[in-house]
Amino acid sequence: MMPHAKILVPGLVVTALLIPFVLLFGCSSLRSPLPLTEKAEKPLRMAVFVGTGEAYRFTQGGWQRQATYDYDFSVVQRYYEDGWETIKEIHRRHPDYDGRAGAREQTFYFRVKTLPAEGKSLTLLVQSSWGHGSGTADAGLTHVVVELTPDISRFAPFNVFRITQFYSYDEGRLRETVELFKKKEGQEKSFMKMEEEADLFLPARK
Repeated sequence: MMPHAKILVPGLVVTALLIPFVLLFGCSSLRSPLPLTEKAEKPLRMAVFVGTGEAYRFTQGGWQRQATYDYDFSVVQRYYEDGWETIKEIHRRHPDYDGRAGAREQTFYFRVKTLPAEGKSLTLLVQSSWGHGSGTADAGLTHVVVELTPDISRFAPFNVFRITQFYSYDEGRLRETVELFKKKEGQEKSFMKMEEEADLFLPARK
């Protein structure tokens, strides 16, 4: 064996040991909470929201603040002929966050399709990373309410997400409440809610 071969063999062993890790982490980096597409659909218009969410837990008959679950968030919203797409990023920065609601940094996806208006309201169909659901909105999209059913264990403390949004386009503001509750036999048992406020940013008009 040549002298440099003794150096080469350990190097090959290390490389062989690293390959499974490279493959593992390389594959995981290709995963995405967003649906995949070969070509992006061009939106009619876009909007960006930046804000904060305050967390509350329902206990002893009332809502109690849970500051360790608070978060900052940003939303990119793309509007199409048949509805809109929302991509939401949240960041939990509190040092005492316990991880029970998932990773500190999370990405969520929502695709909302609008059906023909019935009277003064729109019917909404939603596919999302929180589950599928439906809802309603006024014709001006200033008041939106949707309910989503996540695919989770029946032992979980909730089985429905309800999102209620109020858009103040003139003021450039959004108020949103995200409720988590257990719905059974027509009854609702509250678990947690997030109260969100955000500023609205629109593209500059030339």
